[in-house]
Amino acid sequence: MTTDSAALSHSRPARLLDWVHASGPPLILVLVLQGAYAVSASHHLEQLSPWRVGLTLAMFVFDGIGRRLINDYEDHARGLDRPDRVRPDSSLALGLDMRVVRRVGMTGFVLAWLCAGYLAVTTTPWLLLSIPILYLAYFAYAGGRRPLGHRGLGEALDFVFTGTMVTLVVGWVNVGRVDGALVLAALGAGFLFMSLMLHNNARDVEKDAAVGKTTLPQLVPPSATKAVYVAGLSGFYLCVAGIAVLLSAPWYLLPLVTLPWTASLAVTVLRGPIGDKMVSWARLYLLMIANFALFSVGAWL
Repeated sequence: MTTDSAALSHSRPARLLDWVHASGPPLILVLVLQGAYAVSASHHLEQLSPWRVGLTLAMFVFDGIGRRLINDYEDHARGLDRPDRVRPDSSLALGLDMRVVRRVGMTGFVLAWLCAGYLAVTTTPWLLLSIPILYLAYFAYAGGRRPLGHRGLGEALDFVFTGTMVTLVVGWVNVGRVDGALVLAALGAGFLFMSLMLHNNARDVEKDAAVGKTTLPQLVPPSATKAVYVAGLSGFYLCVAGIAVLLSAPWYLLPLVTLPWTASLAVTVLRGPIGDKMVSWARLYLLMIANFALFSVGAWL
């Protein structure tokens, strides 16, 4: 058996808990709350259907599993992750068979596609066109011979597709139309996901450079990386403020209670180094969870 083949195999039976860890519960929680955020940002337009909301949230669970596992597989296949250089909760570090990881990841995507397709065809059928566009954007980021995420475009893709377009389409398929408040909510999510991608790339700048992966923090000075990061965090709050003004509803401002937390994170990043000594991006994960949850609560008050 070759070294590469050995890395794809597993020396012990995989435990269910290993698969739970590998699927990325924090990412799934962020994505599910993004779905709740999108639905909450659109509920003022039309009465929501509980089962459609439930199907929407299930779609994000399946999509999150697919994203994490396929990303783990692609990082392994491209040599970005090795047994001696990998995060502890990755599929590789947990000893999972990477061929099975790929199959389970693709199954997650297929289930997400089915949920999304049904939601689209029962609302506005031409929105079906958005589904392949969104997933082609993801696979263009992570897969293919020249992934866009390896050419300094990860932040742009996350802003346009993962954050903005996904939030907009999810709100649309739940109420059947769009207004300025929903557009602002979609842009707010785009800013947060852009910042999350930038934090990840800034933290991994040395590791990525060592294997030939080009990311935005390699292309611009550290000061510019930090400025874009802070701009992304600020953009979310500006969008929230715009929604509150448009709808004359102050409870939409509930996420502003996290501003001190955000300011602390921004100052830490501005004063600290870029690279593996950078503050953990878990702080931004938690901030996104709090912001999506607080917005969703405020929208219903």
